[in-house]
Amino acid sequence: MGLKVLLIERNKKVGVPVQCTGLFSHRIFELSGVSNKPLLNVVDKARFYSPNSQFLELKSRKPAYVFDRKQFDLELFGFAKKAGAEAKVGTSFLEYREKPGYLEVETSSGTFETKLLIGADGPNSSVAKAANIEVPQDLIVGYQETLHGDFNPDTVELWFGKGTAPEFFGWVVPISRDTARVGIGASKSAQAYFRKFAEKRLGTPLEKGTIEGGIIRRGLIKRSATERVMLVGDAACQVKPYSGGGVVYGLIGAKIVSNACFLSVKSGDFSEAFLTRHYDRQWKSQLSSGIRKGLLIDWLAHKSPDWTLNFGAAVSKKFKFLLESMDMDLI
Repeated sequence: MGLKVLLIERNKKVGVPVQCTGLFSHRIFELSGVSNKPLLNVVDKARFYSPNSQFLELKSRKPAYVFDRKQFDLELFGFAKKAGAEAKVGTSFLEYREKPGYLEVETSSGTFETKLLIGADGPNSSVAKAANIEVPQDLIVGYQETLHGDFNPDTVELWFGKGTAPEFFGWVVPISRDTARVGIGASKSAQAYFRKFAEKRLGTPLEKGTIEGGIIRRGLIKRSATERVMLVGDAACQVKPYSGGGVVYGLIGAKIVSNACFLSVKSGDFSEAFLTRHYDRQWKSQLSSGIRKGLLIDWLAHKSPDWTLNFGAAVSKKFKFLLESMDMDLI
């Protein structure tokens, strides 16, 4: 697009720490353009376990992919540099100041001038705070370890119930027959819930695995743009509320925000009204319906008593064909 881009990365190494299960839908290759290099496994089935350990197994018409998230990020970083972006790693955003015709952005590595500032800095976005953009307050802490055990390599497991994860679910994402990413989501005491779930699923004694985790912020943000500033990805809550997945939604948001940047610079209009029209409304036209439906699914799954989940699991088997035909990215 011919724009000068400076990418600021807080961490000294791209792709770490890993804060992702790395399970992506079939859209990942089309949206990201990455190679097969980060691909670890392909899954096409999911088992949904109710509190009484009954399960509903669904087979997807299109497979999902388990990625090495670090390698995935490194490829995307390489694309940005190849396209001409300058990058500063180990650099933190501190604040910005409005100046006539530009923003003055202060970082831990110096001060820079820019026409536009894009906050792609995660669920606790410093850019959102600096821009006084209100974000949803529904937070889930994800805790995950890569563990060894006996797994079905083509099947993801999702475990529900008040005793497992009162506000979310437990998951098992296989990398191979003997290795999987096992995790839990909770608003508090996530590690304690994880140990209980992992021991139930894998038995004891449980060996400690590679620890990964992060915060999931859920909800539909009221506004993701103000004058000269836009939020994208987790910073804009472009996240599936029922699963916490944000990469596919974030990539959709990234394509829209890049186009908005081009139009803004080309027209010389950096106003909130312009960015709202060409970015905020555009991404919401594609994703807000899925986010709202996801919030409803989350409410039904996690606010209901266990007996209704047990009943729902039994009844859902009658609608298996319909459920298997649903688009789990954009329902």
